[in-house]
Amino acid sequence: MEQLGTFQEAHQKVLADIQRVLGTVNRLSSLPCNTPETGIGILDSLRKETYEDLNQIQHEHLIVRAAEWLLAERKCPPQTQWFWNPRQTGDSSEPDLRGSHAGAVVVSAEITTSQKPVGTIDSRMQKTLAKLAEMQGAKFYFVRTQQMKQRAYTKIAKGGWRIEVVQLAV
Repeated sequence: MEQLGTFQEAHQKVLADIQRVLGTVNRLSSLPCNTPETGIGILDSLRKETYEDLNQIQHEHLIVRAAEWLLAERKCPPQTQWFWNPRQTGDSSEPDLRGSHAGAVVVSAEITTSQKPVGTIDSRMQKTLAKLAEMQGAKFYFVRTQQMKQRAYTKIAKGGWRIEVVQLAV
C-alpha cells in the first residue's frame, strides 16, 4: 500500500490523471475519420489507451472521498494516517483504503464505482465483502449507487458481517 499523503495532494494526483486521459481522448477524437475502417481504428485506439484509466481514476477519486468522509463523520481520529491502493493493485490482504492511528489499524475500507450489481460485479462484491470482513478496524464498503448499496446490505446480512455501507455521490 502507498501512503495517501494529504487530501490536497491526492486530489491533485486524480486531477493530473484525469487531464492526461482527457488529453488522450482529445488527441484521438481529433483524428480524421473518413471511412468506417478509419473510425473503427480510432475507436480501437481510444479503448486501448483509455479503458483502464476510465475505471481506475474514478476508483482513485472515490477512495479519497471515502477518507474525507470517514474523517468528517468522525469514524476515526483526526490524526489517522491513510494508506491506499489507488489502482486496485493491492494483494488479497490489503483493502483499497486503510487508516492507522497509534500503530493500529482503525479503518479498513473497500470502494467500488460499479453502477449495478449484476453478473461478475455481483460475485466480485461477495468476495470483496468476505475479504473486508476479515480485516482489522472498523469496516466500510463505499458505493456510488443505491442499487449497489442495497445489494451490499443483503450480502452483509447473509454473511453476518459488521460492515457499514456508505453511498457517496461523485
